Amino acid sequence: MLAKRILSSLVLIPILYIIVWHLPPGYFVILAMIATGISQFEFYRMSLVRGLRPLAITGIVLGILLVLNFARPIFPELGIGFVITFALLAIMLVRLFSPRTVEGSLEEISITFFGLFYVALLFGFQVAIRLEIMDGKQWLFFMYLVIWASDAGAYFVGNAIGRHRLYEKISPKKSMEGLAGGMLAAVGAAFLCRAWFIPSVGIQEAVALGVLLTVSGVAGDLVESLFKRGVGIKDVSNLIPGHGGLLDRLDSMLFSAPVLFYYLVLR
Repeated sequence: MLAKRILSSLVLIPILYIIVWHLPPGYFVILAMIATGISQFEFYRMSLVRGLRPLAITGIVLGILLVLNFARPIFPELGIGFVITFALLAIMLVRLFSPRTVEGSLEEISITFFGLFYVALLFGFQVAIRLEIMDGKQWLFFMYLVIWASDAGAYFVGNAIGRHRLYEKISPKKSMEGLAGGMLAAVGAAFLCRAWFIPSVGIQEAVALGVLLTVSGVAGDLVESLFKRGVGIKDVSNLIPGHGGLLDRLDSMLFSAPVLFYYLVLR
């Protein structure tokens, strides 16, 4: 399993680096739209285990449009509220005129709309960081490196000396020791980024961001674990060898991206 995780990372990380760092922003927007569509599909697929039938195609199309709206607002003067309102109305109308029976309509509309919020809306903040924040590509890659370092630190420290469970009801393998190891690794990655490509980050800020992104990333991971445990599955798919589904890899980013975006706006 570890070998597969490392091999997948060695393939995917350079590709992401090239798209984020060296290519025009439009390429990252396209990547974000593709990733959103796949992740939403995986999320909707989870609900099938409980017999729910979300309007997956409708939700995915609207999710991709929502991410695109972060890059090119459809009606800039109306704000993102217009897109969300349109999406809600569209989902309800599609279900209203669906040939399906009326049973389960409330649950199906709810899970479809929630998938739009949980995946597409939160994913869109990565696009916002890339396009709206000064030195956006540096900050975006800063977040990736800090989160990856946090995940790796938590994994290795937790496996080595983890004794005290962090939140056993949701994720039995996570430990307090792993969380501490993840924070240390994240702070180390923040200092590395500071020395490498983003010198405007101060020493105290690097420590604070390492801790903040670790906490938000763990929260995102636990929320997805909550969903998976609720339906009784381990991974949302087998798309990425050693990692599970794409959503399994992006769950930490879904929480960390809006946290970092609003931090940078207020910075």
